Amino acid sequence: MFKTVKRIIDWCGEFKGRLYLGFVMAFFSHIFAALPLGLAAYTVGLLIEDQRSGKPFDGAWVWKSILIQAGLVFFRFLFDYLRARLQEPISYQLTARDRLAVGDALKRVSLGYFQQKSTGSILSSITTGLSTLENMGIRMIDNFVGGYLNFLVIFAGLAACSPVTALIALGAAALSFGCLLLISHYSRKNAPVEAQANRDMTGAVIEYARGLAVVKSFGRSGAAMDSVTKAIGDSKRIHQKIEWGYLPGNALHLLALKCGSVGLALAAVLQYLNGSMAFSLMLMFLFFSFQIFASLEPISDSAHTLGVIDDAMDQLDALKGG
Repeated sequence: MFKTVKRIIDWCGEFKGRLYLGFVMAFFSHIFAALPLGLAAYTVGLLIEDQRSGKPFDGAWVWKSILIQAGLVFFRFLFDYLRARLQEPISYQLTARDRLAVGDALKRVSLGYFQQKSTGSILSSITTGLSTLENMGIRMIDNFVGGYLNFLVIFAGLAACSPVTALIALGAAALSFGCLLLISHYSRKNAPVEAQANRDMTGAVIEYARGLAVVKSFGRSGAAMDSVTKAIGDSKRIHQKIEWGYLPGNALHLLALKCGSVGLALAAVLQYLNGSMAFSLMLMFLFFSFQIFASLEPISDSAHTLGVIDDAMDQLDALKGG
């Protein structure tokens, strides 16, 4: 997993500075995403405590909290916007550069190169491979790094207030990470099979299109279509089999995070009942218990693509090298 992440970062080349700066913006964005939840829990806790004790609630605090919430939302939008401006264009600029590099490399190769490598394989690498990098490369890095940055922000807050709940959260995240490693291993194992199925399907379609005029003149278009139909069917079966293989890892990943949320909530309630945690703080922990892992759940989607991205980068390197 880390090898692929490093490979994508190295692929960014001269855009690394913008990528890293985008991570900084994402860190602040996650801070301003977590603070409104804590403020809302604190305010509700104060209201309930005042009601239980019979004290009048400070109505001025409601307006203050609304203004603070508005400021926090604005800063979250600002830092998220800056992150998008810094990171989102990188993949498009990189793939545009690499498409030109591949075209330049293919102009210099000998005719024998096209006999060794099929047109379908080359076309699949240029289209599917580069499109994969364009659509998933930077996004996968953003999901992976941003997800764990968001977790670390909330984890730091939990650790400062209640080390016990922080340890429960850390244990759940560790179990989840182990499942993600299994998913990424499975992805790397099956990526070449998936890529070969795509190349076979692309090659079959190209061969059919090339010979379409001939087979039509002889009335054999139905027979010529058999190879295309078979390639599409094989691709469908291979992709379905690979997707089914992701289910156990995905289920365990989500189960670990959900169990961590329940464990964190129970620990907060027990500490309140024991008198070691204030009611407003307990309420804040309950709010956070089902939000702390929200950024980690989508990382499994990124782990699915690790092997695909690795294979796409291998294809790109082979084409650029001629």
